[in-house]
Amino acid sequence: MTDTFPPYTTPYHRALPIGLVTTCRTLLVIGIGRDIGPRLQHARLFDWHAIHLMWPELPRELVELTEGDPRFHLHLRLPTEDDIARADVIIEDCEDHELATRITAWSRQHRRLINAIDKPELCDLYYMSLVFRDPLILAITSGGDAPALAALLRKQLEQNLSPGWSTASTLMAEARQQLPGGQKRKDLLRSVARHPDLLRLIEADDKQGLKDLIEDAVHRL
Repeated sequence: MTDTFPPYTTPYHRALPIGLVTTCRTLLVIGIGRDIGPRLQHARLFDWHAIHLMWPELPRELVELTEGDPRFHLHLRLPTEDDIARADVIIEDCEDHELATRITAWSRQHRRLINAIDKPELCDLYYMSLVFRDPLILAITSGGDAPALAALLRKQLEQNLSPGWSTASTLMAEARQQLPGGQKRKDLLRSVARHPDLLRLIEADDKQGLKDLIEDAVHRL
């Protein structure tokens, strides 16, 4: 069975959805716009080395999102070029377009990645709408063109995706860790993913059925 790909289109997509490894990296969040709260909530879920939140006045509701997490550092001031140079990823949401343009210029000068919220012309990164079925993470993006529709699709998936996807992905991850690497492991896991009963078991969130299916495949390896 061969993989199929969509036909080439013109113009090409502006953004390639990729997974950035956050471990040992620093995130700098600038501003207090309405999207900063959700960004901070998501930031807590990933393995950032440090998360800096910066603006001259920080509302209490944003400060509360940082409490209890020692990775957060609050700065009651505007950013400088040195702040940008010390970060790995920058998220900016301020109403001052001149400042936003300056932040992007600093980011590109120091080769740092920036997500300038609602300013696609200033972005190196487009933030994705995320659906969590740990350890699965579904990421939806329109490349900055239709973020409201991406958010709507996220809500639809959150409401309709069975928790069985989390159950199945956890069991598959455990099986993968227990098996030696190589082509045989790849083939086994692919055979499980193609099993005709898998989707039914996922929709029913049948943990025992999923466990039996995976263990049966492992025993036949």
